[in-house]
Amino acid sequence: MRTGSRNKQQGTVAVMTALMLVFLLGTASLAVDIGNLMVARNELQNAADAAAMAGAGCLIRRTQCGNTTATQPDWPTATATASAFSTSNATNQVQGAYVKASTVSTGYWNATGTPYGLETLPFTPGTNDLPAVQVSIMKDGSNANGTVRAFLAGIVGVQFLKASAVATAVLSTPGNVGPGALFPLAISQCLYNTYWNSSTNSPNLSPNNNTLPGTGISQQQGQPYFFQIGSSYHYSSCNSGQWTTFNTSTNSASYTKSLIATGNTTSFSVGGSPGTWIQTGTEDSLFKSAAACSAAGDGTCAWVTAPVVSDALTSGYQTVLGFACLHVLNAQNGSQPYVLVQMSNDLSHCETPASGGVGPNYGAYTPPRLVQ
Repeated sequence: MRTGSRNKQQGTVAVMTALMLVFLLGTASLAVDIGNLMVARNELQNAADAAAMAGAGCLIRRTQCGNTTATQPDWPTATATASAFSTSNATNQVQGAYVKASTVSTGYWNATGTPYGLETLPFTPGTNDLPAVQVSIMKDGSNANGTVRAFLAGIVGVQFLKASAVATAVLSTPGNVGPGALFPLAISQCLYNTYWNSSTNSPNLSPNNNTLPGTGISQQQGQPYFFQIGSSYHYSSCNSGQWTTFNTSTNSASYTKSLIATGNTTSFSVGGSPGTWIQTGTEDSLFKSAAACSAAGDGTCAWVTAPVVSDALTSGYQTVLGFACLHVLNAQNGSQPYVLVQMSNDLSHCETPASGGVGPNYGAYTPPRLVQ
């Protein structure tokens, strides 16, 4: 009889079955809990991304951020906004629970990636160093966020899992813009030397109340200067601008009128070739169209981004030097036509859609974007 041998075999099978069950359960726990960990990691990243973008949107004076008199960059408001957004009970959830703790850092991020990483304050920025907000969110047991729940990993002795995410968002002045972003009025660089403060990257302010000659419009003390932009046929070279048809070499007023409503049809970049087409003549009817959509009209072109060129006097293609934010107050056609504007750097109105890169600061800004 071989009963003992048979019992040994059965015992061995039972042991192997038990070991295989432990292995299978361990494998199942690994699959379930790693999947859960990856979901938690994605939710943490989404929360960090959104908070960093919200903070970057308040780096510059912005009505919605309550910092319209702030100097640039406004680190305290950006930090507070990112922190509040990350832990709001109306925004970010991870595994069904709202984020309760985050770490917010501010500084500069180099657009070229050399060096790579956040340069913390104090720091003197160079041309490619952009103001940045960095948000870190941990779910590793080190703070009120707790840990990532383990479902089956306890079988193999793992009681909890850890996850974290880091996001960095920057704000820059555009080096390129996409279709539909530009108003078809090219502005002389000389105007910005006169009405823009390059040391503070903000408009020059009027020191007193006065009436702008020929308009009957009262300038307000402490507010950006009002000034007129008209063609060189009526104004000095420094106060001149000219209608532009962007990439199309035409002097058609009707075509330019369509561009007032739709903007540029192709992308533009600072220093790109061939540049933007400067029209000839006064194109008086276009000033009437500008009045209709200005702040005094229906407001559809009350805030615009315009190309800046060195020479707004000479017809032909001119190189774009930068992109400016203008508050279009009104316009006047007739014997002395002009567009009445103020310069601005209020991000509530000066965020240029479909823009990116890095260019000279004339008040226009790109939408906040993630770099990490």
